Amino acid sequence: MTLRARIWTLLLVAVVLALVAGAAVRAGYLNVSRTTTAVAERLQPASDAVAVLNSALSEMDSGVSSYALTGDSSDLSTYVEGSARATAAFAELRPLLAGDENLSQLLRETRSATSIWRRQGTRPIVNATRSGDRGQARDLVRSGTSRNLYNDVRTFTNSLDQQIRDQVDRAVMQQEQEFIRLSTLLNVSALVTLGLLAVLSLLLLRGVLRPLKELQAQMLTVAQEGNHETPIIASGPPELRDVGQDAEKMRRELVTEIDSARQAHEGLEQQTPVVAAIRAELADSHDTSVPGMDLSGVQQPAQGVMAGDWWSAQVLLDGQIALTITDVSGHGPEAGMEALRLKHVVELSLAQNADPALALKAGADGFRTASRFATCLIVVIEPQTGFLTWANAGHPPAWLVTPATTTELVTTGPLLSVLGGTWANQHSHLEIGALLLMWTDGLTESHDGQGEELGESGLAELVEEAVGTEETSAGVVQHLLSAARARAVDWRRDDVTLIAARRV
Repeated sequence: MTLRARIWTLLLVAVVLALVAGAAVRAGYLNVSRTTTAVAERLQPASDAVAVLNSALSEMDSGVSSYALTGDSSDLSTYVEGSARATAAFAELRPLLAGDENLSQLLRETRSATSIWRRQGTRPIVNATRSGDRGQARDLVRSGTSRNLYNDVRTFTNSLDQQIRDQVDRAVMQQEQEFIRLSTLLNVSALVTLGLLAVLSLLLLRGVLRPLKELQAQMLTVAQEGNHETPIIASGPPELRDVGQDAEKMRRELVTEIDSARQAHEGLEQQTPVVAAIRAELADSHDTSVPGMDLSGVQQPAQGVMAGDWWSAQVLLDGQIALTITDVSGHGPEAGMEALRLKHVVELSLAQNADPALALKAGADGFRTASRFATCLIVVIEPQTGFLTWANAGHPPAWLVTPATTTELVTTGPLLSVLGGTWANQHSHLEIGALLLMWTDGLTESHDGQGEELGESGLAELVEEAVGTEETSAGVVQHLLSAARARAVDWRRDDVTLIAARRV
């Protein structure tokens, strides 16, 4: 099963469980709501009305007995008022119990028994007392007929009250059971949700993160020198296996390109040993490791293997390091020959004098044709103190980049050519962690698909991104070259050289 199918299955299961749980919760809520409504709006008022009915019937019974014994009209009023309250209670109970056939039937029987009691029990006593025959009235009371009929009525009212109370108790118990069921349902839903999350986490860990980590480790291994032939073995779900297979395809294509480049290099060395020697000499930047300095540089020729650009990291006798970057006009073999001459002259002068301006003058004195010229920037740094001296012969200004500012190492004299000239040294300071960036114009003059140059503003944006993400000078160089090359449509129009240095 694909990773996508697994995730969709989990989501579908989660949605179904959520719908089922939601429906169950809604049903439980409606049951509780109906039960609560029944108790609050029907059963409890009915229970109160039965209590009123019992009180009224009791007043009727005591009133009629007292009236028979005393003949006092106030006792008759007690009976009449109780009778009115009983009638009102029956009227209140009828709609409250209309929805329950058993209770309605019991109410009708209670009302019928009450009517019989009035007709056969209380009314003869009241009539005898009113007519003045109090002896007959007392005999009727002593006969117990009215009392027995009253007890029958109370039996019905007590049964009615008990059944109403039983229904209230059942409703309360049903509510409690419903609450317990809802609580259990919510707890089970929470556990199921946690289980789904655990399964999803395990799926992501074992199905995505672990295969990705394995693929990353394989790609890093393959990228190392001597491991290019190691195949990348895809693993994990189909989507990641496809990525691994694409990576393996890319590795094979890169191995083919590497083989082609190696064969071309070997052919160059076999067929044109002079050109190969010049190329090797220009590529030798003498970037010996210097304590306190993190340094990296790259040179990319525009045509073939011969460049007019070169750069050098030269350790001087007093421990200083001289960084030189030069761009000879044109490219190809002729530019390479001139670059080689200039490289030897400048490096020799720096080794003897450690003076950037004097080195530039020595380089200019060697030009013999007006059609050839060069730009050159030399920076001498004391790694222990960060004291920096530079001279710039018409080269794009280098940058000293700190978190707060960017300082340009501007030109201090003309281009190197047969016209000669004079150059001055200037000084600055390279702070710990600050970045020194030097480049040739092949980098900033590259164009994108709309014909817009990268320029210094575009390079500044790339530098800001690189400084924020890369921890080493080598990382900064590779980041800048990769980003600039990705936007350019004419990357091979000119030689590109880039140097980055930091004090650490």
